[in-house]
Amino acid sequence: MTTTNTVPPQEPPHLIAAKDVMPIIKQVIKEQSDNWNNVAATIDAASATFDAAIRPLIRVDNETQGRIAVIAMLRYASPDQLAREASDAAIGLLRQWDSERVARKDFYHLLQAVQEKAEKVHFEDAKFLRSNIQQFTRGGHGRLDQDQVTVYLNRRNQIDELRQQYNRNYRNDDGGMWLSLDELEGVPAEDLARFLSRQHSTEASTKDKAFVRFTRADVNAVLQYATTSSTRKKVYVANERKVPENVDLFKQVIDLRDENARLLGYENHAAFRLEARVAKTTAWVNSFLDDLEDVLLRKGREEMKVLLEIREKDFPQDNDSMPPWDYDYYNRLLQEQVDVKHGQISEYFPLDYSVSAMLDLFASCLQLRFVSLTADQKQHTVWHDDVQVWAVWDDRAASKDEFVGYLYTDLLIRPNKHQGSQNVNLQCGYLRADGTRVYPATILMCAFPRPTTTGCALLKHSEIVSLFHELGHGMHDLVSRTHTVMVHGHSMPPDFFEVPSVMLENWCWMADELRHMSCHYTRLNPELLNDWRRKNPGQPDPPEKIPDELLGPLVRSRNVNRALWLLRQLAFARFDMAVHSPATHEECLDLDIAGTFTDSMERLRLLPNPDAEDRGHPQSNFHHMVSGMDAGYYSYLCAAVFAADIFHRNFEENPRSQDRWEKYRRGILEFGGSRDEMEMLEEFLGHKPSSEYLFSNLQAQTR
Repeated sequence: MTTTNTVPPQEPPHLIAAKDVMPIIKQVIKEQSDNWNNVAATIDAASATFDAAIRPLIRVDNETQGRIAVIAMLRYASPDQLAREASDAAIGLLRQWDSERVARKDFYHLLQAVQEKAEKVHFEDAKFLRSNIQQFTRGGHGRLDQDQVTVYLNRRNQIDELRQQYNRNYRNDDGGMWLSLDELEGVPAEDLARFLSRQHSTEASTKDKAFVRFTRADVNAVLQYATTSSTRKKVYVANERKVPENVDLFKQVIDLRDENARLLGYENHAAFRLEARVAKTTAWVNSFLDDLEDVLLRKGREEMKVLLEIREKDFPQDNDSMPPWDYDYYNRLLQEQVDVKHGQISEYFPLDYSVSAMLDLFASCLQLRFVSLTADQKQHTVWHDDVQVWAVWDDRAASKDEFVGYLYTDLLIRPNKHQGSQNVNLQCGYLRADGTRVYPATILMCAFPRPTTTGCALLKHSEIVSLFHELGHGMHDLVSRTHTVMVHGHSMPPDFFEVPSVMLENWCWMADELRHMSCHYTRLNPELLNDWRRKNPGQPDPPEKIPDELLGPLVRSRNVNRALWLLRQLAFARFDMAVHSPATHEECLDLDIAGTFTDSMERLRLLPNPDAEDRGHPQSNFHHMVSGMDAGYYSYLCAAVFAADIFHRNFEENPRSQDRWEKYRRGILEFGGSRDEMEMLEEFLGHKPSSEYLFSNLQAQTR
């Protein structure tokens, strides 16, 4: 990673001010609608060739995507409330235009006329046409009369509005609870300092108390470390009850989805969604999950038995099963029994250094060069001081110094920002009509805790895995080389787009790679080292790189309770399929959403909740179901299977082989979503993907 004066051939995307959001989105909609209307008015069925009818649609799709992406990003990360609200409103307008477009029968007939000519075109162009026709048929054309199409699309708009409100509630939730310091006994000093920093010194009621927010980092810190089970239960139960306003929204979305799918003639919403995915049918998904369940439950029961043996020391009279609020705590104790010291490990992974080291790894493997933008260069492109930007260049001999795109990072938590980790596209790559390329821009967006006691943000190993996973999406977005924005990067069905990132998680369990990424935070500047010495008098300075006595047990622990973790994913997938594939609409209307959720989690995770009143309504913060993963959560398990096969066949023996990485880049990443995913995977592997390698890894568990 370097800093140079090299000038990229394309500026980074410019930020859009709140006052400009609506005018720009209206201009985008005008450009798109004028284009479609002009094609429909001037091209009839006889003259409806691909170049005459479809090429203009591709052009306007390409030219408007970047403005839409910048506007859409604002709702996730902008510190400006007006910008977030404008972004939400703009995306609502865009959806309204999309419904108006899909309602047009003349547009549908025009697309059909082109398809019937069966011209030989580039495979990306053919996919653009197929996908657009599918949008219209899945909007009711060819299945419903015009009045029914209107009903269907109005209901779809209603679903979108409900989803938007659900996600807005989820993003804006700032709930939490006050706990005494006695209740928080055992919580690491770094986390406790963060809780205490929220103390209202003027309020006597908060004296000697700390505020735990219902964020992933805060809740995990309590569930993993608080020594008192009643504290863990209190936080777990409260977290399961957060965002109560989303309960009704979730139920409405489920019911309306089912109603719309049946109107189109599908058995249920899952059947509707899967038609356009790799899996294709509910039967395939359920069979896939059944096969996994048989293996995982057997292994999971063995793993749970070990955890219960540890718990018995604390609860000798009440240890028939593991309550859900105790699992993370005893899972951590098990890790400590195999000598994994997560607190000490995190000291070797300061955030900024880890990001730099990860980029060095990608620079080596994918033969890229990352160049930090100066303050002047990024002046009009960042939305917060936390944001860093790199220009990315190709370093391969045959294409050396060719520009690749821009990588952004926005990694620390702040109010009103998306609470999880995600990769957000700012600009897709594509080819202009004159053959010149527009280059991609992509954001690595996380919500890691801000530094407190050490003065710099430190990453837990699980956060390193999460960061590397999202960087995997970012690299996919950057090195994709497509003609159109529609299939750029990870614009593909969810049961495939997670595969590259899940495969890359393997590097976070390699001793050499972790050692390369590590640097004790005290080596970053003398002040940090002096502070450490004051707190640890008489102790030798920590080594710069993580020592083998910390690294070895961590790497060996990879498959500790791996089956239980996969069972968690399986439970989410089963819930997803249950609510989206009821036998009848009446069954859907009568569905007990919270009961279905907790029954699935308790049965498959082997974590029965002894008190039904403590179950809460966890569906109110299961945002995957309203963010594009509906009838798609099984994709994470698909990704685990496919990724294990790719890794075993290509990288296990030599994870830094540039030849293997080049094959992977050209055979998977560069195609984006332009090809049939399963066909592409089988061609790359040389065989149909197999679960053999995932299951064989499970047998390698270390205790």
